[in-house]
Amino acid sequence: MPAGLHYNLEQIEKPTPEMCRIETIYRYSGGFNLVLTNLTGVKTIPPLTPLVLDFKKRQATVVINVEVAEKYTTGTSMKVKKNSLAYVGMFIGDGTNGAKVNKIDKANADYDTLTLAAAFGSSVTVEAGTVLFEAKAQDDTEPKATATALNYATTKVEEGATVTAIGRAYEIRPTKLIVPISEKDKASLGDRFMFTY
Repeated sequence: MPAGLHYNLEQIEKPTPEMCRIETIYRYSGGFNLVLTNLTGVKTIPPLTPLVLDFKKRQATVVINVEVAEKYTTGTSMKVKKNSLAYVGMFIGDGTNGAKVNKIDKANADYDTLTLAAAFGSSVTVEAGTVLFEAKAQDDTEPKATATALNYATTKVEEGATVTAIGRAYEIRPTKLIVPISEKDKASLGDRFMFTY
């Protein structure tokens, strides 16, 4: 190697696992401007992240879900899958119960810990692997938004960012997803998207 040259060979991104049958992907024409609301602190939007598309404004809004990493039974502390898109002040719910997120601790290498304003329902058990959606309010049984498409490629979150949206994909593997997709999202995505279980 010539003197004075230094190559930074550190891998910036880990390889993305195959999350669906690649050949079945149908991409919408053109890009969609990424709405940055509630993405503070988020560096990138991974592939197959659920999106709500506004075709008239050509905008894409990320649907925020969290996957429970460890069985929850009581209290104001809930462990969720690492690198969730959760933010302080949001409400999470399962269709029956809900809670407000007061704090997010990302110090642990295996999971993130959400500190809730109050217990998630009364005497509620939430199993590991359960996907909770962002709700409009603490006692709201419906999601704030449900997906109409999925993100195609890793997208850097910055002013002027655009995403390519997927309008169809088959054999999506939920266990391989970086950002979880709720049952409500699966229903709104319809038969254009097929999930394997």
